[in-house]
Amino acid sequence: MKMKYIAYFLVSLIIFLFQSTLGQYIAIAGIVPNMMLAFVVCTGYKSNAEDGLIIGIIMGLLQDCFFGYYIGCNLFLYGVIGYTVGVLSRDLYKNNFATPIFFTFIAALFYNLGFFVLNILLKGYTDITGYIFLKILPELVYDPLISIPIYYMTSALNRKFSENKIKI
Repeated sequence: MKMKYIAYFLVSLIIFLFQSTLGQYIAIAGIVPNMMLAFVVCTGYKSNAEDGLIIGIIMGLLQDCFFGYYIGCNLFLYGVIGYTVGVLSRDLYKNNFATPIFFTFIAALFYNLGFFVLNILLKGYTDITGYIFLKILPELVYDPLISIPIYYMTSALNRKFSENKIKI
């Protein structure tokens, strides 16, 4: 197993633990920033589509196992987001921190709408306007902001593997 994936897994666990425990203390209006989504986006952006997919699957599985009603919803959404960001950022300049902020904004919109369809709409809750104003709009502001420090952390992690000339 590559050392990079072990490091990604450990960072994923740390972010998961931070979001699920201490993240409650940085909540604004009851909305906790989705640091896991930001990490998936930043990993897909800085690395490649395969790494984004792997991190998306890890993060989604962690969230499904501990907080989800069904196994697979978050796994699917995070995996698709990580892979898509990796594919779309293939030819982009990787040292621009504004691009992952934009990708995190779009990913938060896709994730929340997908989560609404897969988990809430199928249960019979049809008030999408309430969900938009109470959940989606605050996350569309909060998630891109939290992606800035996560982007720099992901950049440092990728730089560490590049400087040591470890096979990526």
